Amino acid sequence: MVRKRLLTTRIRVSAPHTRSEALDRAHAALMPVLEGELAEAGEQDHGVWSAIRADGVAVGWLWVRPSDTRSRSAFLYQITVAESFRGMGYGRAMLAALEERLVRDGIDELLLNVNVGNLPARRLYAAAGYEQVDETGRVCRLRKRLQETS
Repeated sequence: MVRKRLLTTRIRVSAPHTRSEALDRAHAALMPVLEGELAEAGEQDHGVWSAIRADGVAVGWLWVRPSDTRSRSAFLYQITVAESFRGMGYGRAMLAALEERLVRDGIDELLLNVNVGNLPARRLYAAAGYEQVDETGRVCRLRKRLQETS
C-alpha cells in the first residue's frame, strides 16, 4: 500500500537570495524528505536503481513501484538524469533498460505521470511508444504495453 503525504516545508524568507543560495536552501529542506521517501520505497518492495556508465559515473536513477490495482503492471514514479548528462540519450537508454527488466519480471504494462509542461520528458515518452490515457490539466497519465513491443 502506498501512502500519500502532503509535503509541507516552511522556509523563512528574510531577504532576497541569489540563485545559488536559493538552490542550496531548497536542497537542504528537501533532501531529508527525499531520503525518507526512498528509504520507505525500499521497505515497500519498490525498485530503485541507479544508472551507472561503464566508467562508474552515475548518470541518473529510476524509481518504480508495483501497481496497486493491476498485478502485471508497474508505475514509474521517478526517472531522473543528472543535469550534466541530459540531452545525451541517457534517459532513453534508462527507459529502455527498465522496460526490458520489467518484461523479464513478467510485467505487461508500465504507467507513469508527467507534467504537461515537461516537454523534453513528453518527447522522450512519445518516442518510446507511450500513449496518453488521461490528462488532469497539469499532469498527463501515460501507458505503454510492454509485452507487445518486446
